[in-house]
Amino acid sequence: VEEMIVAFRDEEHCRRLLEGMVWPDGRICPACGYKRSIALADRDTGKRRARPGLYQCSNGDCRFQFTVTTHTPLHSTKLPLRVWLKAMWLMLQSDKGLSSVRLAEILGVSQPTAWRMGHALRLMVARENMLDGTVEIDHFHLGGSPRKRPDDPPPGRGRKGQANTEKAPVMAMVQRPTDITPGAPAGDARAAVVTGLSARASERVIEAQIESRAHLMSDEWKAFM
Repeated sequence: VEEMIVAFRDEEHCRRLLEGMVWPDGRICPACGYKRSIALADRDTGKRRARPGLYQCSNGDCRFQFTVTTHTPLHSTKLPLRVWLKAMWLMLQSDKGLSSVRLAEILGVSQPTAWRMGHALRLMVARENMLDGTVEIDHFHLGGSPRKRPDDPPPGRGRKGQANTEKAPVMAMVQRPTDITPGAPAGDARAAVVTGLSARASERVIEAQIESRAHLMSDEWKAFM
């Protein structure tokens, strides 16, 4: 916690930290992808000094003005960046997740604001790369034991009883690592709730998460065939 307080001590330092995360290899225009830009002067005060965090693309055909939050879930935010970074730090440090009520208490904001912040931060930390190489896929059901009702038939298990079960069908996707030596990084893993175990529902998830050139490994379930 002490390191977090020091790292997010002021708005200028938080802006530079966020710029380092968004632009690890230097500033890039979010409109055209040009890698050269200039810092703009502050026109509100009438003084020719650089306005912190505002840049303009050096491409003559673009000249787009942007900040580190442009085209991100934090675009046009009215909250200080130090509040956003504290919320991100708290969410990443929590093993079991962090509710919007608890996040609001820690940050000193309202619960609806904390709820919107949580969704925006989850979008920021989501991985953008799709799975490639050899990818293993399979279905499973997730959830607790269904409620027992005296007039209902007993819930089924597995595929034969999928119509009666109250658990949510989920598709899991795991990318095999290229290096299988002990201590090497494991492959990425994804999971998505599907509307059913049909081929169409599986296809929607696969197209959004897996490259078309990937090699799929699965069982003989008809939706995968």
